[in-house]
Amino acid sequence: MTDHYTGASTGQVPLPPAGWYPDPVDGSLQRYWDGTTWTASVAPRYASAGVVTATETASTSLRTVYGPPTGRWGIGDVWWLVLVVVVSVALGVVAAIAIAVTNPEALSGQTIDLGTSAGAWLAVVTQGLMMLGLGGWPIVVARWKGPGWAQAFGFVRSWRALWVGLVGGVVTFLVLFILTVIASIVFGQQVDSAAADLVSDMKSIPLAYTVFLLFIAVGAPFVEELAFRGLMWGAIVKRGWSPWIATVVSGVVFGAFHFEPLRLVPLIAAGIVLGMIRHYAGLAASMTAHCVVNSTGVLFLLLAS
Repeated sequence: MTDHYTGASTGQVPLPPAGWYPDPVDGSLQRYWDGTTWTASVAPRYASAGVVTATETASTSLRTVYGPPTGRWGIGDVWWLVLVVVVSVALGVVAAIAIAVTNPEALSGQTIDLGTSAGAWLAVVTQGLMMLGLGGWPIVVARWKGPGWAQAFGFVRSWRALWVGLVGGVVTFLVLFILTVIASIVFGQQVDSAAADLVSDMKSIPLAYTVFLLFIAVGAPFVEELAFRGLMWGAIVKRGWSPWIATVVSGVVFGAFHFEPLRLVPLIAAGIVLGMIRHYAGLAASMTAHCVVNSTGVLFLLLAS
């Protein structure tokens, strides 16, 4: 026999497999068992992967964390993410200096001229480096301290994730659009995204322009969701805090990360909506929703051009 809570085994049967189990001390929580011992990772005792038990009512199922975060990673790895992103941005600055020195024609006064080939590809390289750091570290951590990024961060492929993601993407886009219009009125000027301002100057370099648009439409939703609704959101929930705290905190950091003061409130609101989508339908749904938002923005850019 095996003592499920202490991990002691008489040798008759193997220890339980790694996974989430009811906390042996606090029945309102679930604690992660790594296959040999209890870990420090805890989460609210919600249904795993969105599966509602027969004893749950429709109202309690709304509290379900769809795809609970799994693994030994936590808040400390979020701080490492900050360091990795800073390093990747620093590498981008080094690349900018190198291009400015070797390609003087890429400079327009004190700024990079994105209408030149060197300037346009600089934007692509620096964006790519930042995305590599932002998305690469969560993948490394999930592989190192968990079962891989999909299971660790609650990436659940399902019809629910698809339709919630599509509908949620439309809702997120409307929230972002309406609040951006309000910001334009409040500040008395046109408020556009930083990405839109960049790509408008890159149209004369078709390949760089196309790659940058793909970064916006597909790349950014993937890496930003990995970082904010995957690693950060999951680390807060695993700490034992409410998923709503995780949703608000990750939403605020998501908004601030874009360094767009005039769009800060719209971006925070969009981040909170994406956090709610992750809560109710998993990371796959929030990635889908984010992709809908960014792809719609890219479509408008193309139509405007």
